[in-house]
Amino acid sequence: MAKSRGGREMKSEQGQGALEIKLPVFYNKGGRRVEANGTRFSPKGCVIYTNIPHNCGTSFSLRITNPHSNKTIQVDSSVILRKRFDSAKKWGMVVRFMNLSKSEKDEIDEILSQATAIPKTAGESKYLKTPIGQAILRYFNLKKLTE
Repeated sequence: MAKSRGGREMKSEQGQGALEIKLPVFYNKGGRRVEANGTRFSPKGCVIYTNIPHNCGTSFSLRITNPHSNKTIQVDSSVILRKRFDSAKKWGMVVRFMNLSKSEKDEIDEILSQATAIPKTAGESKYLKTPIGQAILRYFNLKKLTE
């Protein structure tokens, strides 16, 4: 709980109900179909990382795809904030879902529950097959470190 200037306690909404999954999303900008990554999904909106962002206040149609079942839904969205990340050379857009019906909310919940139900597999590092990767595996394996 955070305190406001008047001394009243306020409930912080940061991070509540937002899931840290990454799903492909699609939208149109200037007649082009743009593919991006969506994350921090909640019933109210999400964050989109893209190279081609919309301006703040822009309303557009967003398609969210579950890669495991290939189920796609289309929701009306509006950009409420955008920021450029120099390190990643990408833009982040905070998007709010608009005019969601009960069935669309249920579809979003279903996609998110299916996406979170599948465990993430640990990807193999691309450096394991290099000589330094083999040396690391030989001398620093997990079994030796935990004993």
